[in-house]
Amino acid sequence: MTKTLKLVSLSAAALIGATLIGGCTDQTARDMATQALDAAKAAQSCCDANTERLDRMYQKIMRK
Repeated sequence: MTKTLKLVSLSAAALIGATLIGGCTDQTARDMATQALDAAKAAQSCCDANTERLDRMYQKIMRK
């Protein structure tokens, strides 16, 4: 459930960022939206990496 909540919040941030990028005429606002979208993607990849690492650790423990 926590992973799903993180995905939903990051997806919302990405959607808002994409909306801001598409609807802004001010370059500064577009740059800020792009940075927010990049941060959301980085956070998601970090979560994915941690999940994979924990899954590997769990599988290793369960094999013993």
